[in-house]
Amino acid sequence: MHSATQILASIQQEIHIIKHLYGKINPGNMSFSPGDKMRTVDELLRYISYVGISIADWHKNTIEGKDSKGLFQKYVEEAKVANLTDFPKMMDEQYEKIAAILSIYTEDDLKNKQCKTFTGGEVPLGEVTINTILKYFTAYKMQLFLYLKQAGQSELDTYNCWAGMDRPAPKE
Repeated sequence: MHSATQILASIQQEIHIIKHLYGKINPGNMSFSPGDKMRTVDELLRYISYVGISIADWHKNTIEGKDSKGLFQKYVEEAKVANLTDFPKMMDEQYEKIAAILSIYTEDDLKNKQCKTFTGGEVPLGEVTINTILKYFTAYKMQLFLYLKQAGQSELDTYNCWAGMDRPAPKE
């Protein structure tokens, strides 16, 4: 099992890439959606702005036996009114909140403390953190990348999606 430090480093890398992709968005593409009943770029960014911390809070509450009713709605409402020019800051704050929650737990907790999943099962906290928070950031990073490509931003390539940087200029 990975340590909290390793998990947080992976989450931080995904957030770095998401912020890089955000910086590449052509403003005219904010309302782009690849199809009916699919999020726009704007809606996707708003969702990404709270997906990790909402899950971390939910896991913490289930471990502590607290009620999580209304937890997600709180984040949804905050994201609806957020100014997306602050998106990089929002992502940094989200990371700090996730890190603060994970800092509560020991390495033994990550391996052994059981946490309820959305489907009703129970798995160790470290495993559920990787299978939700980390994987969600990875998945939504990819979705954002694909939206931007479909919206016509052909200058983006795998460096942007997987390294969070522009492709280096060829060496002469």
